[in-house]
Amino acid sequence: MSAGEEQAIIKQYQPLIRALIPYEQQNRLLEGINKFSKRLPSAVRKVVKEEVVRLTSLTDAPADNSAFAHFPVMKFKHFGIQMRLDKVGAKILKNETSLYQDRYTVGVFESVMNSDFYQNQIKKDQFKKIVDAFNIESQSFTDIDFGDDIAIRPNFTVSSPEFEKGRHCSVSAFSHLGMVVETKRPPNVTTGDTITFTLPEVAGLTKEPTDIAFNLQAVKYNKHLGKYESFFVFPDDIEPEFLTNLRRYVEVTAYRQPLQRDLEIERAMQELERDRILENSPWLPIYLSAHKKSLKPTIALFTKANVEHNKAEKLLSSLQDKPFFDALAKELLKYNEAFVFHGTIKTKNATVKITATHRQLVEMGQLNALVYLLAKNDDFICSHCRLDVVTRTDKQKAFAIHDIASKEFEQLSNISHVLYCKDVSGYISNLTLSAKCSFKPLSSSLKASGDNWHIDYVMEEDLDRRNETRYVIDKAASIKIGLLSSLEARVADLSASGMRLIVAPNSELQKEIRVSVPDLKIKNEKYKVVHFEPATGVIRLCLAEVGRKTKVSANVDNIVEENTAYFKVRDIARIQRLTHRFIWELAVRHMPSLAVLCVMNRFTLDRLKTVYQSDNSDDLFPFSRTQNIIPLHGFFADKGQAKPKSLILEAMFKESIQQHLVVHCVRKSDNRLVFIRERDFLYSKLRTQIKEQLDEGKIQLSSTDVTAIRCHGAITPLTKKRLAQLSKLDKAMYDKLETMQAGYTHCIFITNMSALHHDLVIDNLIAKRESKEPDSVPD
Repeated sequence: MSAGEEQAIIKQYQPLIRALIPYEQQNRLLEGINKFSKRLPSAVRKVVKEEVVRLTSLTDAPADNSAFAHFPVMKFKHFGIQMRLDKVGAKILKNETSLYQDRYTVGVFESVMNSDFYQNQIKKDQFKKIVDAFNIESQSFTDIDFGDDIAIRPNFTVSSPEFEKGRHCSVSAFSHLGMVVETKRPPNVTTGDTITFTLPEVAGLTKEPTDIAFNLQAVKYNKHLGKYESFFVFPDDIEPEFLTNLRRYVEVTAYRQPLQRDLEIERAMQELERDRILENSPWLPIYLSAHKKSLKPTIALFTKANVEHNKAEKLLSSLQDKPFFDALAKELLKYNEAFVFHGTIKTKNATVKITATHRQLVEMGQLNALVYLLAKNDDFICSHCRLDVVTRTDKQKAFAIHDIASKEFEQLSNISHVLYCKDVSGYISNLTLSAKCSFKPLSSSLKASGDNWHIDYVMEEDLDRRNETRYVIDKAASIKIGLLSSLEARVADLSASGMRLIVAPNSELQKEIRVSVPDLKIKNEKYKVVHFEPATGVIRLCLAEVGRKTKVSANVDNIVEENTAYFKVRDIARIQRLTHRFIWELAVRHMPSLAVLCVMNRFTLDRLKTVYQSDNSDDLFPFSRTQNIIPLHGFFADKGQAKPKSLILEAMFKESIQQHLVVHCVRKSDNRLVFIRERDFLYSKLRTQIKEQLDEGKIQLSSTDVTAIRCHGAITPLTKKRLAQLSKLDKAMYDKLETMQAGYTHCIFITNMSALHHDLVIDNLIAKRESKEPDSVPD
């Protein structure tokens, strides 16, 4: 065998040679060769063996890498042998010596003197710096579990003749482990003393004032509160029944009362950040309840961001068809995700409205044909849907936090799932065919049935256009439609200057009508028709004459005052406010995609503050979380750069782009990641090559949508509510957290869309090249 052939073998089997080095050090080389290379030809095995023996031979050659080193170069001795190396060379020397079991061998010497090995080490170090620069700490959308550390700050005081001369003292922490009592001065007690405190009558804990013995554990000064805290624990002989009741009491009241100061700060931080993510999220939550063996949509939550990002009413209408929603629910319960196509297709006979999921179209073999036809029309919409289960515990928390009586809101109690939807039509509307396809007859299962679900919605108070208090009532009314004729109606709700009536469907009405409601002392009052739905018979009215508002308003006020208890539970503004808070509370615990909170800072990368991710999310694919550290370099870092930089983030913070698609191909043979530029993936011939590789099963496609949304303001609808408990504990921390809210600038949402983009590539759909591509989009 020639020298050239031996060198080729050594180069090819370099990983094997390095793996065998520890075996040679332990005199087990033959065992290692048999373990790793049973099928290798004997000539190759011989070359590998000889190379391992050569590399592990001791040497006393001095190493000097100054020819290619990064200065300064250091002079030092290693095992008594002179070295002249820079920092990188010294690091290689240390690592390689460790590989060869703390021996200075030929292999160590050659690694230190090899410039290619040196450059690879530099690249590894640079890549590690980039990865570390984009590593962000993560939080979960799930509530923080304080476990046995949970302690509340109750709203009662305790007293004892043996402590502070019987004065009533505030309790700063109370749990099944003991309690912490506040005093302005250090108490005259000794560690280990047993002191009996009187607990007052507390609903859910004690039925009458009760004496409980505690052992003093420590006395500490709390600089945040400016008070002394005495830490008491329960003695060993405490009644188990009392401790069981106490555990239950703490668990039940934890969401109605402040927690112990440090825990309350931690909880408030999480709640404020989750609220901010929901407030600025493009995802629109729709709440579902059980219906027969399937699900039905009941109510949606509108926010500033999801109304701006989506055509909200159009998105809701795309999900209302009953037969389609049954099919969608089955798919979501199986996969937790679906992509819905909704629009019209022109056939020879008529224009047909269709709705389908991308999996339905793939199964029919019609994804490419129907996407091509749908994308031609302006009314097309594609929605990305994700489903999550709403547990009984979630609902109990929401009712408790906002002090809502569940019996008054049966519709909310019946919620079982939350469906998040987002308009992703931008990725579909520009697609065309890259190869011929067959156009099959349109399946009747895709056509709209005309039988729709009604989906209510609630919104923030400043988005709601109705600013008057309205009351739900049911009273007989009549509408004068002629000299001697009238139309029967029912009053559905009432306000000072308007009402909602229900009449027989398809009734004929004028623009202004006269209404009489005997029970409300309204007689022939002139109202203007604001909105009329002939199919349902729902009429929305407002007073035609502004001058009459005072008299009608007085009548309404008198009726309400006479029956305050009756109308309180029928106040629509109150009902909507509580409904909004309840479904908001459910939404923040089930956000569907990974979210990055950004703050103000001079340096771009330092603006990434916290990542929130659900426990079962796969939005990081093809990367993964390590404990509580999230790697974001694969989505943001500029490729091929020596230093951590991000053109994507800079463009998003400058708002020159809002959305970007990050694409990777995972090579199955060695799990190597190959980054694909967005424009190459969408427009170029590379898309055809990716299709061929997918067809052959050689790669896996990962496509991730990155969307940045500027925060709509310093406060969210629940900011005051979240900080209310903390204001009772620590005013300084309350002010600090309130001021911090203005520091958040953007929310960036990272969403895995691989399922859709994979099938679009497979079905020969490619984006039409735009006349002007954005210059600011990074390569």
